[in-house]
Amino acid sequence: MSHLKTYLNFLSRNKLYTFVSVVGFSVSLMFVIILGLYVKQELSTDDFQENKDRIFLLTHDNEVGFGNPVAPFVQDNCPEVETFVRILSQDVAIGQKGGEKTKARALFADSTFFRTFSYRLIEGNPSQVLEGRKNVVVSRSFAAKTFGGENPVGKSLFIENTEHTITGIMENMPQNSIIPPADFVVNYHSITTIFGGNWVLDTSSNFGFTLFFMAKEGADLPAKAPILLGLFKKEFWYFKDGRSDNVEFTPLKKAYFQLDKSGYGDLNHNSRTTITVYLTIAILILVIALLNYINLTVAQAGFRGRESAIKKLLGSSKTQLVSQLLSESLLMTAFTFLAGLLLAFLAEPFFNKALGTTLNLALQFTPAIIAACIVSIAFISLLAGIIPAAVISNFDPIEVVKGTFSRKVKSTYSKVLIIFQYTVAIALLVCTIFIQQQSDFLIRYDTGYNREGILEIDNTGLGITQLDGFRAKLGEIPGVELVSFSCGTPVNGGNNISYSQDEEQFSFQEFYVDSAFFKIYGITVRPTGVLPSKDTYWLNETGYKAVHPDTAAQLFRIFGGEETAQIAGIFSDFKIRTLYQDYNQLRMRWRKDDERPWDIIVKMTPGSDYYQTADRIKKEYTKYTGGEVFEASFVDEIIQKNYESVRKTSSIMSAFTLLTIVIMVMGVFAMSLYLIRQKQKEIALRKINGATEKE
Repeated sequence: MSHLKTYLNFLSRNKLYTFVSVVGFSVSLMFVIILGLYVKQELSTDDFQENKDRIFLLTHDNEVGFGNPVAPFVQDNCPEVETFVRILSQDVAIGQKGGEKTKARALFADSTFFRTFSYRLIEGNPSQVLEGRKNVVVSRSFAAKTFGGENPVGKSLFIENTEHTITGIMENMPQNSIIPPADFVVNYHSITTIFGGNWVLDTSSNFGFTLFFMAKEGADLPAKAPILLGLFKKEFWYFKDGRSDNVEFTPLKKAYFQLDKSGYGDLNHNSRTTITVYLTIAILILVIALLNYINLTVAQAGFRGRESAIKKLLGSSKTQLVSQLLSESLLMTAFTFLAGLLLAFLAEPFFNKALGTTLNLALQFTPAIIAACIVSIAFISLLAGIIPAAVISNFDPIEVVKGTFSRKVKSTYSKVLIIFQYTVAIALLVCTIFIQQQSDFLIRYDTGYNREGILEIDNTGLGITQLDGFRAKLGEIPGVELVSFSCGTPVNGGNNISYSQDEEQFSFQEFYVDSAFFKIYGITVRPTGVLPSKDTYWLNETGYKAVHPDTAAQLFRIFGGEETAQIAGIFSDFKIRTLYQDYNQLRMRWRKDDERPWDIIVKMTPGSDYYQTADRIKKEYTKYTGGEVFEASFVDEIIQKNYESVRKTSSIMSAFTLLTIVIMVMGVFAMSLYLIRQKQKEIALRKINGATEKE
């Protein structure tokens, strides 16, 4: 107790030392705790799945996305497959037709979903809850929000104006899974409601669906991939045309980090490189905080040496002195860890937003994590205390009396520690600037079309006969300049039309547009001499060069067969979707009168209040469609969201770099304090002898 009292007295007498040590260590440990738990959460993705070692994601070229018939085809040709699960994650409108609608997240999945994946059912049989084509299993939170205290099982839920029956309740889906959390899971056959017919289940042309397979016990499913590729090349156009020469069964645990940026579809994903960077930064921050604490403690060594000299002269052994100093380090580490933990809980909402996750710190402190924290505190305190303990316990009491001990401490430790801190800080600063420039480049990249003040609305409720009336209503809203109805936009990519012709492969993105579309996006068309009509096309320069049209008649074959169309104009290439995706060929034609548009595009007047105008558009849309859900985003916001992961990394790196610089400044301040205190007597003597402050 006497040692503890002495240490507390020392801290109270040296308030600046105490403040810098506690604040620097606490804030650093806050970042270490949050990043450590985040990395642990990411690395434990899908650990809760009991069948995780037997579940595989079917991929091609590190991408997901297959036609629906591929799943039963694989099962029929691979006896190693026990079950398959197709999934599609999508926002849907819930509520009866004509009534008020709300948005919810649906996961469409095959009836084998709950037998394959370990999502706990509160009510319902895993083998039966999704057997019916209109069956739905709701999450616990969705049930409470929608039905209050009533049991929803057996009740109806209207999804996209179609009645479904609730057959089960599940626990809320965990965040740390490759499968995105949803409000409810719906029988997979209900995707026919979304896509407007059974064709989506039968065609292999639409390569937009995610397929999971569970292997039988002891089966080597990945070994079947080469055989499967050969079968695919005979059966499915995507492989027949040579657009892919790779098929893999990617293990569930690897898929989360392995998927390509352009091909992750609706699945959650992350970069192992990003995780490694975060872990490295956490370690560097901890090292710098330790060095800062060591700097401060060593800076005080010359003054505490007098106290320790007396103890040594009175018979205290070197072991006793080391034990005392290590116990002081343990006390400081334990206190700052608790302070850092408190700061971590306070900062959790900020980091959830910055990292794009839900940490749930309170739930992560399991007995194993608590034990790991205790071991970490002991280890960190040992690292923090061993150098000061070695310095102070190895002195000669005579040197303390002479005052030479302090000078030895300075010459031995200070330069190395400060140089290391500067090196790390500069390296982090360079990395931060690089990542920030990369983020700015991606967001500000010249896409080749107008982006300012353009609102894209998903058309979930307007019928063909309502278009002209709705356009007129929007024209009455101040701030609305132009309105277009289209199928496809530069940011959503429209449809894909792929075919082969004369042993050449073509893959066109295709939009159906009106005249306002070109004005809104600032797309200039160079006429070919062919008069535009409902049957003509406009091609971008890359597409025009690829099809080698008859220059006189401007004819090209639309789908690689005998059917042809004329090219009315050529426009400059612009970026479709994101820089991660390589879409080169694009063609557009007039949207026909009987084609219901997918997108409503509104160009707003420059200088107007865009968000206020968007609110008025929302009210008009909801009123005009009888309560349909309003889904809209500005083009600039969509582009920024596409590069959200880079922006998050940039913001996290900036915060870490700022913290590192602050800690580094504290370290320099500590050494300045050390030098000033060492020279107090010298400065006093010089002033007595007439030296001025400038001298």
